[in-house]
Amino acid sequence: MKPEKRATHATHSNDAKTPVLRKDWRLYIGVTALLLSIIMPFLAILVPYLPLPLTWKALIAGAMVLGGPEVFTIVAVALLGKETLHYFTYRAKKALLGVATLRPVSRVRYYAGMVLCILSILPLYAYGYLPGVLPAGNARLLTLSAGDFAFIASIFIMGSEFWEKLRRLFVWEGKA
Repeated sequence: MKPEKRATHATHSNDAKTPVLRKDWRLYIGVTALLLSIIMPFLAILVPYLPLPLTWKALIAGAMVLGGPEVFTIVAVALLGKETLHYFTYRAKKALLGVATLRPVSRVRYYAGMVLCILSILPLYAYGYLPGVLPAGNARLLTLSAGDFAFIASIFIMGSEFWEKLRRLFVWEGKA
């Protein structure tokens, strides 16, 4: 008798295609960096209430909104790697949809994520080179925070192929 054909998606946790999570120091530091990248723009709202000189407040708030989340996201991607992304994507899809599919990201989705990634950096450059273009006050902070969140979302939209490409930038292989 022939073995039964497997479905193209995993339906229960003991399926052979279920990704396995390696719990080592890279996981814990990578998840911490990812969480910091997400909450940093929210924490920037609290900086004006700190008992510090105005210049320090501006410097800290600026770092928490402009560049800090991007740096922590890149650190997280470099530490977590492709397998960890597969695991979290699988678990999220299984929790939300009840079924998780393990298939590569389509070309359209990859390029849509890449466009979002590039567009998410525009408010940062506009703030640095053309500050008059951005709205003033809290609207400026919201615009820059939206750019940070769009950058983080674009990394997930591009999927594991991009995570692996970005992670390999930080791996020395000794080959040209």
